[in-house]
Amino acid sequence: MLEEITSARLGEKYYKYTHSSGVTVLLYPMKGYSTITAQFSVKFGSIDNCYSIDGGAPVHIPDGTAHYLEHKLFEAPEKEAFARFAETGASCNAGTSYDSTRYYFSCSENFEKNLEILLDFVQHPYFTPENVEKERGIITQEITMYLDNPGWRVCMELYKGMFSKNPVQNDIAGSPESIALITDKLLYDVYNAFYDPSNMYLCIAGGFDLESAVEVCERCLLPRSAQNVVSIMEQEPPEVVSRRVQTAMPLGKTNFALGFKMPAYSGRDMTEEYIYHTLMNDTSVGASTEFYRAMRDKGLINETFESSIMMGRGFFIPGIYGESDEPDRVAEAVCAEYRRLKSCPPSEEAFLRAKKYLYGDSVRSYNNVESVAQNLSDAALTGTSAFDYAELAAAADYEGMLKRLSGFDENSCCLSVIVPTED
Repeated sequence: MLEEITSARLGEKYYKYTHSSGVTVLLYPMKGYSTITAQFSVKFGSIDNCYSIDGGAPVHIPDGTAHYLEHKLFEAPEKEAFARFAETGASCNAGTSYDSTRYYFSCSENFEKNLEILLDFVQHPYFTPENVEKERGIITQEITMYLDNPGWRVCMELYKGMFSKNPVQNDIAGSPESIALITDKLLYDVYNAFYDPSNMYLCIAGGFDLESAVEVCERCLLPRSAQNVVSIMEQEPPEVVSRRVQTAMPLGKTNFALGFKMPAYSGRDMTEEYIYHTLMNDTSVGASTEFYRAMRDKGLINETFESSIMMGRGFFIPGIYGESDEPDRVAEAVCAEYRRLKSCPPSEEAFLRAKKYLYGDSVRSYNNVESVAQNLSDAALTGTSAFDYAELAAAADYEGMLKRLSGFDENSCCLSVIVPTED
């Protein structure tokens, strides 16, 4: 029943099985640890705003529906999930991303009871016109709060400047106008479409008993009638919508985000591309490079300058972020440095240093219960192994990084700038 998945390199293992309901279960017992984290995830996020059932007509839903549903799923006729977890001493929460929704708890005692609560409230939605309406004001405030955050806003404006079709350009929480269209019936329809057991993943890591976890799963995971639900996305053209976008808001210093629109990847390919592009950024414009030091010395960037990669189902966006009084000069300098490095690449020694740090960081993550649970969920949702990141990081080679560097295309970039409002 349990499939053992091992990594000889890491000396680690976890277990996988498919429950009769269709839920994929990943179990990662960690000896010597007193805490446990469980995540119950569904492959349904903000980008899934159009779908069909059994090949039927497309069903369009308002932006922010996945996030709204996440909020309301904690509701219950008698006692909401937060209150139930508080009684057992567990901490719980949830989060909606572009391509998934996750419900989770962490505890050091009462594991079986907490797992029962998690499986119970996620599998028993309770939506009424009254409780759905009650949440509308709360989520509207949350939307406003994020719009007032320059780090979030500069990224949202970047995605709008990059994408014309992909719903990643829309705020995860939606807008006040879009969430005004959400009803209890709509939430039930969407729940029944996407919260199908075959589209859900239960991942547990920490100091738990394997047999006890399986027993709770067998007893509490519920079968449901399966539907063939397909998320529909329009084909995204390779070109960016705009090379530069700008807005203004009250802040002390200009914020910028320079993003590069790339083809979407999936599975191990996405993990591998993430690793190589991270290594490329670290050795090209990272904090240990001459480029970074020169830019700091000129006063063009400060300690907020960093690179990261936004990726998921249907999108892959390497980006450079930070604060600068001259963001256009920074963007020009970054692109010029990548052009220069095509013919005069970073040294293999620099690559090996960056690789060693990246691999070491991945290995250290296996000492943290929450990180392991997160890795399990990431793997489950992308159809990979929780060991793939470390294995691919260890296998990364210099030629692979040079290949990505040679493919750098500055014409695929968009610069998002948020300037301070004038007094």
